[in-house]
Amino acid sequence: MRSGSWARRGLFCLAAIAAVVAVSAAGASQTAKPSIVWLEQGAGNPYWEAQHKAAAEAGRRLGFRFKAVSGNLNPQDQANIMHQLVDQKPTVIMLNSIDPKAMAPALAYAKQKGVKALNMYGVDGKATASVTFDEIRTGRVAAKVTLGLLKQRYGSAKGEVAVLSGILGQPASDIRAKGFTDYMKKQSGVKVDAVQPTNWAADKASAAMQDFLVKFPNLAFVYTLSDTLALPAANIADRQSKLCTQQNNWKQNSSCVGFVSADGIFANQVKDGKFFATQLYSPEWSGFLFAQLASDLAAGKKVPKATMIDAFLVTPENATCSLKMINDMKSHMRTFPFGPSLQAIAKTKYHCPVLDSNM
Repeated sequence: MRSGSWARRGLFCLAAIAAVVAVSAAGASQTAKPSIVWLEQGAGNPYWEAQHKAAAEAGRRLGFRFKAVSGNLNPQDQANIMHQLVDQKPTVIMLNSIDPKAMAPALAYAKQKGVKALNMYGVDGKATASVTFDEIRTGRVAAKVTLGLLKQRYGSAKGEVAVLSGILGQPASDIRAKGFTDYMKKQSGVKVDAVQPTNWAADKASAAMQDFLVKFPNLAFVYTLSDTLALPAANIADRQSKLCTQQNNWKQNSSCVGFVSADGIFANQVKDGKFFATQLYSPEWSGFLFAQLASDLAAGKKVPKATMIDAFLVTPENATCSLKMINDMKSHMRTFPFGPSLQAIAKTKYHCPVLDSNM
């Protein structure tokens, strides 16, 4: 009797432990944080790294686990990695696609497996939702700024320009360049000499700029689709005494080349005079915003199929206050009030002139 009693007690204890474990597991599954993975194009780009840091901050505030993964700057690698990530069952994959065509089967696989995908820097109907800057607008604003500079230089809308783009076939690159070239082509006196892809790589931007200076001796301005391309290209021109700056422009050097850029990661170069303008994409602001949309997807909230956002024009007129905003986003990221638009933050919090409201 005694041994049977102990056996029954033992069975009861095991059953009780199993019940507690089951309840704990159920509770853990209910309270587990969503998992969000950012599948990047590659690694090592300071803009991307700043975005990932801001997305991680969004995760801290909003309650999701976050990690960033490189696509190795290779479309097929990125597609294979997407498949692997889907098999790990994250709640949402944030995708900065190198080649949308190459990613199509991977996005279909994610949908089949019930993994949500937020496509970034382009609109892709195969993703659960998309978020992108209005790239046509970005290119058009840059063209209008460049056109104004050409008029200052030559007295009318004429001259030669070239473009340093990113990756051929990537929407963020192709459409941004198209916004610029289409607007410029409407100006009969302006010639677009070349649109040169760089893979978003500084060394390729340098090599392309070296080539531009040889092939196009009358080149007046270069539009670069990223500050990370503009700075190395401007350094090449500077070494050959062919860089136009705000302090030493075409009046002092008739063969110099000026730079108008995008993304704003080196907006200090506008204040210092090396660039004539850039357009702020703010990796901190956009990284937080993109991750916030991914968090909404993870929570099952209604998210627009396509969200369009605007870059913010930075010129010498508003560079000082813009830099204050930019630096605050970096140094006070844990408390910065990331808002609905860069224009709204700049105007209301920093009293910056908004120069692109009607552009």
